Amino acid sequence: MGRIKVKQLWAAAIAIVLAGVLYGCGSGEEAGSCYDGRGVPSPYEGNGRDSHERRAEPAKPGPVRRPKRTEINGSDDQFTVMVYLCGTDLESNYGAATNDILEMCAANINDRVNVLLYTGGTSVWQNDRIRPDTNQIWQVVHEDLVCIEEDMGARPMTDPGTLSDFVSYCGEHYPANRNVLIVWDHGGGALYGFGIDENFGGDSMQLDEIDSALESAGVKFDFIGFDACLMATVETACMAERHGDYMIGSEEVEPGSGWFYTNWLNLICSDPSVPTEEIGKVIVDDFIQTCQDENARDECTLSMVDLTKMGDVYDALCIFAANAKDRLDGNYFKVVSRSISNTKSFGDDSYDTIDLMHFAQNCDIEGSKELADAVKAAVSYAAASGNISNANGMTIYVPYHDMDSFENMLDVYREIGLEGEYTEFIRTFANIVVGGQEYIGSNTPLEALDGGYDSDSDFSSGGVPDFSGWSECSWFDEDYVNGYAGRYEETAYDGGELAVEDRGDYFALALSDEDWEIINDIQMQLFYDDGEGYIDLGTDNYFQADDDGALMIDYDGLWFTMGDKVLPVYVSATEDFVEGYIPCELNGEYVNLLVRWNEEGTGIVEGAVRFYENGMSMKGLIPVKDGDEIQLLCDYYTYDGEYDDAYGLDDPFMYDSSVGIEYDSSGDGEYLLYYCLTDIYNNTYYVEPVTLVFGE
Repeated sequence: MGRIKVKQLWAAAIAIVLAGVLYGCGSGEEAGSCYDGRGVPSPYEGNGRDSHERRAEPAKPGPVRRPKRTEINGSDDQFTVMVYLCGTDLESNYGAATNDILEMCAANINDRVNVLLYTGGTSVWQNDRIRPDTNQIWQVVHEDLVCIEEDMGARPMTDPGTLSDFVSYCGEHYPANRNVLIVWDHGGGALYGFGIDENFGGDSMQLDEIDSALESAGVKFDFIGFDACLMATVETACMAERHGDYMIGSEEVEPGSGWFYTNWLNLICSDPSVPTEEIGKVIVDDFIQTCQDENARDECTLSMVDLTKMGDVYDALCIFAANAKDRLDGNYFKVVSRSISNTKSFGDDSYDTIDLMHFAQNCDIEGSKELADAVKAAVSYAAASGNISNANGMTIYVPYHDMDSFENMLDVYREIGLEGEYTEFIRTFANIVVGGQEYIGSNTPLEALDGGYDSDSDFSSGGVPDFSGWSECSWFDEDYVNGYAGRYEETAYDGGELAVEDRGDYFALALSDEDWEIINDIQMQLFYDDGEGYIDLGTDNYFQADDDGALMIDYDGLWFTMGDKVLPVYVSATEDFVEGYIPCELNGEYVNLLVRWNEEGTGIVEGAVRFYENGMSMKGLIPVKDGDEIQLLCDYYTYDGEYDDAYGLDDPFMYDSSVGIEYDSSGDGEYLLYYCLTDIYNNTYYVEPVTLVFGE
């Protein structure tokens, strides 16, 4: 296998994408620093303040149990459905917004239901009606689309003022006793919020900005729906509780088709007094069915949350969090960390988003059952595809992988009224994580290639941790971290403990039972020696232990291949499936190919994932078609262990969907193999590497 030079731009992109895999640190910024996690600065001022500016006012109160605000009369009910349609690349590349508009127009809309669309945010509309150079308001009328405001001006769809003005317009001109808001685009969960505007770029709309937009508009909703990725979070629900009675959203990344609109619109047109939970059930079931019909391997979740019960969830969360914090102070961190690692997560690690009920069930502390019960009661209906387990309808943010974004998230918590016991718990948790990383430290692939694990622990060196990168963070408490030093010392490795033993037929890493208890993850990583340096071929989650319980460091010469191509693949696994990412250029665009393995052990390319600067998760996947050109990409290191650059791996080739990804010979030559252990503080330990030669 050979390498060819690719554009320098990819070096930066691949460094961000693979940072969590290779280095175990935050994405996009230097580890050990506080920054506002919203991405690039906004080119506009939105609702009168810069997107990074916070209002100096008292924190809002948390949610409380309350009655429904929407009154269903049973005779003269009317609906106004407001669809905030930020088309972005979902429309310009795939026509996804146009497809959903056609689904809306296929419904039998009558005079008791107003369906209004606010359009913008895309460079091209895949229809000949909607203009991309200005925002517009449209109404679905008797299976047709009628423009009622032709030129609202070119305004950023991620500006909370734009959302507020649309909702106010609908409330004023189309008053109804039952109001619905659908927010349509990419989503980024509690951490990144909603939306990408293809015409303006810049920031997303954070949860507190959505909150301020809806508060300014003054309309209360029967339900608020997010046809966007990762938005079924407890944080989103607590924010939405002030504005609506129900919320519908997805815990997981949504497939590109999104919601199916025809049936539920027909339902409310045939019976405008239909109970809201019946509407939600149709939306959820249709979404799961449509996604599965399009691709049976897609992961889909959708849930409806009764926002009037979020006060109970919030109260139970506060009690649980207070008890969890007490346990952290009492040396219970290992159990909590392991519980987080074992909890169903959604999106990639950078979102730090886990299922709330599953987390509570995994933590055996006082208040766990009550929290799980409160979540179960609040989620009025939820469904998921058969390949997902432990998706219970609501997620929560826990800072663990991307510590750099925590500062911004605390600001959001304060603005939406969640500053209290839960934020105190995650502040304490974050301090212990950061302290473990600074006191103990990790090594990197560079150091592993240059001779294995040489601990940079401050215990082994007798030094004092450098907390300068965290000192400006409002949540960082150096005194607390230093008070935890004794516990860090108990879990710190030195280089000798991670030395590999030659046991004749294989090499092995022997650790004590106590050592294994602080390990949360194991990955193997493979490099190929091309005669000038090392080509990084990726990671696999496969490992074996011998009869003594030692980790076997061995490689049988088989790696991931597609036909005659050896692939750089980075594999991860959950209790539901095994998947991996292949860095490449797809028809000249830098992407990750998403691969999932079927029951027969063959890897299937599901599609490609695009990268966004503002942290959004891509809704759906870029289709990979027969004849598409793929240029594999790999990292390259010198014999001195220095990172050189990113290169093309061999020549480009044309994709053939009939050829699956199999384990086959990686070819003759010399390989460098090592295992990476991740501990409870998210430190990564690359063990002493082993050189293996094939074909000689």
